[in-house]
Amino acid sequence: MPHRFEDARYKRLMSAERRRRLPPERILQEIGLKPGRTLVDIGSGPGYFALPAARIVGPSGRVFGLDVSPFMLRHLRDLAARKNASQIHVRKIPEAGVSFPPKADFYFLANVFHEIEDKAAYLRDLRTAMTACSRLVIIDFFRKKTTGGPPFRDRIPLRTLRTLLADTGFAVERVFRPNTDEYGVIAVIRRQGI
Repeated sequence: MPHRFEDARYKRLMSAERRRRLPPERILQEIGLKPGRTLVDIGSGPGYFALPAARIVGPSGRVFGLDVSPFMLRHLRDLAARKNASQIHVRKIPEAGVSFPPKADFYFLANVFHEIEDKAAYLRDLRTAMTACSRLVIIDFFRKKTTGGPPFRDRIPLRTLRTLLADTGFAVERVFRPNTDEYGVIAVIRRQGI
């Protein structure tokens, strides 16, 4: 079973060091998030990406913070209330067999995909919620030794992720590098005949 991030270490998810390494506002702009859009933050934790996303989408947009941890979601709910971010909708999800909010503009997984047990089934479930205009964004660690991040054995090589996406009906639109240790992939549903 893949390694899961421990609830007790949640403060690291919101740390200044992480903001330097993985600046959420810059990344959300890089993927094209704009006012009025909907983003589904899968594995949202205490809101590292969900809170800046709420500021970007504004009052006419929506952000869904989904996580398997009630502990993390409690922190997200509290932070959203303190920041008057009523466009954030918090939902606990199971580790498998997830029913995702349908027809969102972005389905976003930052440093979460390596924790998913059946990655192909998860991608197929995500695909059923998406539209032809939706974007799937996956940020994760390169398969190399780094000072932080998940155990080496759990890391997914970029080439493996590309193959997995193709096998589950996605086309990679773009790859970007948020920093030297992580990659970002933006994918769309593959059109028939391509």
